[in-house]
Amino acid sequence: MKLKGKVALVTGGSTGLGRGIALAFAREGAKVAICGRNEERLQKVAWEIEALGVEALAVKADVSSSQEVKRMFAEIVEKFGTLDILVNNAGIFRSDEKGVEDRMKHLDLVTTPVPRHSLQITRYMSDEEWQKMFNVNVNGVFYCTREALNIMEEKGSGKIINIASISGISAMSSHSPNYSAAKGAVVAFTRSVAHEVAGAGICVNCIAPGYIDTEPFMKGIEKMGPERKARLMQLIPVGRIGRIEEYASLAVYLASDDANYMIGQVISPNGGIVI
Repeated sequence: MKLKGKVALVTGGSTGLGRGIALAFAREGAKVAICGRNEERLQKVAWEIEALGVEALAVKADVSSSQEVKRMFAEIVEKFGTLDILVNNAGIFRSDEKGVEDRMKHLDLVTTPVPRHSLQITRYMSDEEWQKMFNVNVNGVFYCTREALNIMEEKGSGKIINIASISGISAMSSHSPNYSAAKGAVVAFTRSVAHEVAGAGICVNCIAPGYIDTEPFMKGIEKMGPERKARLMQLIPVGRIGRIEEYASLAVYLASDDANYMIGQVISPNGGIVI
């Protein structure tokens, strides 16, 4: 077991990629804390983790609040005594009707021979929409990293894995400008902090996923209709959406001692969309 005896925190651990990573860590012997805003879903995942024979802790917390993050870390230290691995996975993107509509417009723009025109997303984006994206996707990463470093620097070791997005390293047809800007900030933050703390025995790296078969994303794909879905698949050289377990296994590697020489890297499993 690659993570036996380690203590990990996976933010946004109640669904999708976060749940997948949390369960993968548990299978490798780690004690796992998860956080999110839906207490019922958190508890269900905690039971799944415990069924694998390791300890679990479910903490209801909003990572966009520095006070809630401080409370969460206090609970983790109280239960487990330390923290070895942090996965900053919690994040938001537009999965409502307007978000799906914007992604369809952008997909049409890049895959059909029509006259080029503005999608008019940035022009009409509100202050609230912009700030909300950064509050969770950037501030949350900072707050959790700051608390984790208070623990990791004291003991001289630790692993931090930030989940960004392919849209943080390349313009994507399915992601809005505020999401791309926030994920780009996570990429830059990863590199800066990695350089800062490498000498303290802490490895900070980033996974920038392409399309993942999470429930919200797949629902959005279905709403696009079969013709647009086919065109989306044509953008991916391997011709399919990435599976959660493919990303989770990468997270296990980055959290393990096998990755002790991996510092400040941004790894993007994306099926060949960006090479």
